[in-house]
Amino acid sequence: MNVSVAYFLVILIWATTPLAIQWSGHLDWFFGVAARILISAIIVIPLVFVFGKTSFSLKPSALKVYAAASLGMLGGMTPIYFAAQTMPSGWISIIFGLTPILTGIFSYFLLKNFRLTSNKLLGIFVSFGGLIVVFSPHLDWHSSLALHGLLLALLGSSFHSLSTVLVKRYNHEVPHTHVVAGTVWISAAVYTILHPSYLLSFPEMDMKALGAIFYLGSVGSVFGFILYYYILKRLDAVRIGLITLITPIVAVFLGHFLNQEPLDSMILLGVTLVISGLIVYEFGHKIRKPNRKVKVNR
Repeated sequence: MNVSVAYFLVILIWATTPLAIQWSGHLDWFFGVAARILISAIIVIPLVFVFGKTSFSLKPSALKVYAAASLGMLGGMTPIYFAAQTMPSGWISIIFGLTPILTGIFSYFLLKNFRLTSNKLLGIFVSFGGLIVVFSPHLDWHSSLALHGLLLALLGSSFHSLSTVLVKRYNHEVPHTHVVAGTVWISAAVYTILHPSYLLSFPEMDMKALGAIFYLGSVGSVFGFILYYYILKRLDAVRIGLITLITPIVAVFLGHFLNQEPLDSMILLGVTLVISGLIVYEFGHKIRKPNRKVKVNR
């Protein structure tokens, strides 16, 4: 596949995922997330055993990677599905756009040779300031449900970021397709153990909700990750980092035009601040020009 096409598809998938999450969990958010992961667990089987170049590993080192990745799916996706019912889908994308910053914070504590420079600290401050601008005028601060949704969205993004750092720390040899497979299989098993009745009691759902579940189960959880790992091997870090800058903007406008979500000057200002903070965090060291010594002729 052409790298440019894969890059565009990753942006499109990531930008449409929050809206699809909201549609799929409109009546029963747990069924939405559990059914999505179960579909992913089934779809990934032929990808691993038919098209895989190596056999699926069950070594302790590989199981550690699967468990670390499952932390991001279970701990990240479950709170996000609940939070998506309390706020516009575009806001979910804005919060998830903070993943590079949260990943950096966890990397500072868990990985060697990672420093939080002044540029990165400034980016963190600006981005979280943008979140405050978005949420302050629109969030019902007297509603415990709305506050829980905001905190759970931040918690889900944090778990996703922590999982990314742990996978990077532990994974040295496991193929990415196997990581995706192990993750969805473990997650599907956990959801089934926690609430097995979801396999038998299907809520009444319209075609939009069912389509969203199948879209997320096939495209969002499987092919989206495979495409992401595909471009990760072929593009530099700068272009990869641009994905997290573009997707929140696209998601906000998609939510506005396809789901009638609010879009006013304060939201646009907040999104601008979040994106600006991410730019400073990711590329601030390149923006700042080194001091040049002026040579004086005598």
